[in-house]
Amino acid sequence: MTYCLNLDCPRDKRQNPPGTKYCLNCGSKLLLKDLYAATEPLRDGGFGRTFRAVNHGKFEELCVIKQLSPPQEFQRKPAHFKKYVRLFEQEARRLYELKHPQIPQLISYFEEDGRLYLVQEFIDGNNLKDELDKYGAYSEIKTSELLLDLLPLLKFVHERNVIHRDIKPENVIRRSRDRKLVLIDFGVSKQVVAAAPTKTGTKLGTPGYAALEQRHGRAVPASDLYSLGVTCIRLLTSVMPYLDIYGDIHDDLYDPLEGRWLWREALPKGTLISQDLGQVLDKLIQEYVKDRYKSAVEVLEALKPPVVVVPALEKLQQATVLSPSLSTQRVAESPVVSENLESEKGIDYSHLARLLAAKNWRGADEETSVKMLEVMEQVSRGYLSEEDIRKFPAKDLQTIDRLWVRHSHRRFGFSVQKALWVKSGGKAGVYDATVWEKFGDRVGWRVNSQWVYYSELNFSSKAKPGHLPGGTVFGWEGGVLCGVLGLGGIWFLLSRRDL
Repeated sequence: MTYCLNLDCPRDKRQNPPGTKYCLNCGSKLLLKDLYAATEPLRDGGFGRTFRAVNHGKFEELCVIKQLSPPQEFQRKPAHFKKYVRLFEQEARRLYELKHPQIPQLISYFEEDGRLYLVQEFIDGNNLKDELDKYGAYSEIKTSELLLDLLPLLKFVHERNVIHRDIKPENVIRRSRDRKLVLIDFGVSKQVVAAAPTKTGTKLGTPGYAALEQRHGRAVPASDLYSLGVTCIRLLTSVMPYLDIYGDIHDDLYDPLEGRWLWREALPKGTLISQDLGQVLDKLIQEYVKDRYKSAVEVLEALKPPVVVVPALEKLQQATVLSPSLSTQRVAESPVVSENLESEKGIDYSHLARLLAAKNWRGADEETSVKMLEVMEQVSRGYLSEEDIRKFPAKDLQTIDRLWVRHSHRRFGFSVQKALWVKSGGKAGVYDATVWEKFGDRVGWRVNSQWVYYSELNFSSKAKPGHLPGGTVFGWEGGVLCGVLGLGGIWFLLSRRDL
């Protein structure tokens, strides 16, 4: 069906048969710019409406149309509306230049028939509110994964002088094809209103998520961090703000008399939160900017676990890994015997070899992620780009793979995964959603047609062939990693001829 975007057209008469060029009820043109056709409404907000749509200029590709509604103060006079259009174009161009794999790509922006439109990439997946309703409250592990996935994105956004202004569970989508979190609704209209002085005191952001300074029209990067912190505690507790019969907002998670959040008291029975993560969340949601983290980098540093190696003993070496979400563990290590640990970058793989020899699959998985970042000098960034994967030294890749294959008796390793990728129909460096799902089913990364979380991987010798290493794809909690390669890059690695 093709949906009419005319606000004056009755809601129950806006649907039209596919291929219709003009609304059968009101006669309005249905194809924006002769390319984009809305098919169904998705959301209706204070700043505009959002529709699922089809791009007829690009193989009927799904997209999203946002029809923006200028605030009344801009509609009263033609000069005011022109100013609004100018600001809209400035902010739309800024969003167009904000290219990141976890931000929907802006395809087009334009004015048509006195209305303003954005056309963006369609993200297939469920938002975190829907995920909460379906699976229940978050654990510490899932909360840490969320922070470690979104904080590098916010760092990227804030460094480009953009503030999202509306972070909440509904505006974060877990993309189906790779399980990555995507931040949607970069409100161009909201940015425009914030940039243009008005006398009406337009409120920005969503009540129950917006920081104090943002509610007073003074949003800063720390305002987004506040909203991210509130998003986390709502996902941990399942407590959301709500409207009463009089339209007033109530929030059982916040005590306005004491000015503090009651999230610990609202945690579901049996939910345990480590002191370290608790302190991070508390600082994120402080009332005043001066008491909060000032940047996403500061939060990432607070989440980053120190790694301490205890000096070797005569017959036994001990390595202690301290993690904010996991209790301290001691890993017994035996000497590495007759291991060929070649590295073009001078990387020491002896600890990885010891972990694998001890069948400590999870520890080895995490160590693999760390070492791959070290090889390409991308520890601070936390992931490898496609270019990094192409340039990854063959000797180092073969050393890592050889260790996994040898100690798992050819059950785990990149070369094992490559063979299964090819058997599933995979081609060199080519993404195919159907093949990727078959591969995921084959190695156990998908269960009942759903991609699993990293915490649900099977770290035992009985896991399916090719199941590990997995941390390079899914990431691991307790550190700053969240998918070294990501699902968007693993097939590039598995196309390497030197594996």
